[in-house]
Amino acid sequence: MVPGYFRVVRSQTRVLKRMEYIYIVAVRAMGASPVSVVVRHLIPNLTGTLLVMVAMDIPAVIAIKSGLSFLGQGIQPPDASWGTVLNGGYSYICQAPHIVIVAGMPIVLATLGFTFLGEALRDALDPLTATHTGGDRA
Repeated sequence: MVPGYFRVVRSQTRVLKRMEYIYIVAVRAMGASPVSVVVRHLIPNLTGTLLVMVAMDIPAVIAIKSGLSFLGQGIQPPDASWGTVLNGGYSYICQAPHIVIVAGMPIVLATLGFTFLGEALRDALDPLTATHTGGDRA
């Protein structure tokens, strides 16, 4: 996952550096150092993209952690984990399937919640993907 973050930051930085923002040109003309330009102008423009990436990666991390715990390779039974709770209910699936359903609901709700959060952040922070709700469009 980390190489993906580095790749996105690098590509976004290259795009932002190519775009001639008026204030970046003005700040450079006033004698600001390149570090100052990066810290004050490039990094704030990258935070939205990184927040969306993190919010979209959290469901994958939850699923991997729960899956490993379910298989017995993650957090071990004295400690609590959604995967170990699901594994404990799996042995009673024929007698009481509601145990597995109730144990799996937090995993489903958390992954859906973070997925929707990532989608909402992307729509809010990226004006190019925001849909226009004007009445004059067909």
